[in-house]
Amino acid sequence: MAKKLNLEILLLPVFLVLLISSKPYMASASIEEANALLNWKASFANQTQSRLPSWNLLSHKPSTTSPCTWFGIFCNSAGSVIKINITSFGLNGTLQEFSFSSFPNLKYVDLYMNSLFGTIPSQIASLPKLIYLDLSTNHFSGEIPPEIGLLTNLQVLYLFENQLNGSIPHELGRLRSLYDLVLFSNQLHGPIPTSLGNLNNLTYLYLSNNSLSGSIPLELGNLTNLLELCIEINKLTGPIPTTLGNLNKLTWLIASQNNLSGPIPHEIVNLISLTYLWLWQNQLSGHIPKELENLISLTHLLLNQNQLSGFIPKELGNLISLTELRLSQNQLSGFIPEELGNLVSLTSLELWQNQLTGSVPSSFENDMLLKKDIYKS
Repeated sequence: MAKKLNLEILLLPVFLVLLISSKPYMASASIEEANALLNWKASFANQTQSRLPSWNLLSHKPSTTSPCTWFGIFCNSAGSVIKINITSFGLNGTLQEFSFSSFPNLKYVDLYMNSLFGTIPSQIASLPKLIYLDLSTNHFSGEIPPEIGLLTNLQVLYLFENQLNGSIPHELGRLRSLYDLVLFSNQLHGPIPTSLGNLNNLTYLYLSNNSLSGSIPLELGNLTNLLELCIEINKLTGPIPTTLGNLNKLTWLIASQNNLSGPIPHEIVNLISLTYLWLWQNQLSGHIPKELENLISLTHLLLNQNQLSGFIPKELGNLISLTELRLSQNQLSGFIPEELGNLVSLTSLELWQNQLTGSVPSSFENDMLLKKDIYKS
């Protein structure tokens, strides 16, 4: 016991030396981060600068150079910046003067809904600890820098509602920790990279409202943790891959307003968690699979504006959770199944512009809550 106490006494000066010597380093790092933020602020429009009065070293005690109390800035216990969160604030400027390399501990950047513009600098790869990046709803242009693929700790990437162009970098397939990849409402073109099939942890993939072309990669069937796949309003062609039937956790499959062709693959009936199936306004052909009745969680089935033929399967009447059924503008024929009357939750039914005969199920006749478009010309 005495030996242990003596050892602790001997080590105490060493500990104090290390503690004292580390403080100048911590202060130096804090000064560098503060100056980097001030340089970035100086690049903003004057009106934006005036909205960040706390970003000013002179407003602090003379002994303090830390930015940790500044608006939107958060630090760790060592006083190093780990989070920048400035959303819906009207920031007007670029990222060109942001010194990414000055923030080695930065994990979280959220600049959602501002007026930032210009390109996303490739130097963003200098944030090795980054796990969350949201630059959405701004005015960024140019290409998505492939260097983002070096941010291997990234879990969330939101770049939606900008003016980004070029193709989706295949390097994004390196982001094995990614959960959310949201790129909708840009001007992206070219194919969906097959490398996205490497993102085994992905739960949300939103590529809608771009100009993406080519086929849906078979490799997307590897994303077995995917909950929502939204690829509508693009220029995608070819068949719906049968491999999508592997996505048994999927709740949303939104692929409308493309140029997809071929039949609805039978494998879709394996998606037992599906609530939204939107395939409308494509060039899909063949019959509506009667096995869709297995999708008991389905609330929205939109197959309108295709080239589907044959009968309406009576088995659709088993989809008791269905609130919206749109089969209009196809080449469907035969009678309207009486079994559709079992759809007690239905609020919208569209069957018009087909070759159907008969009348609407009697149970619908007095349903004032149901919007019916059956034989509209």
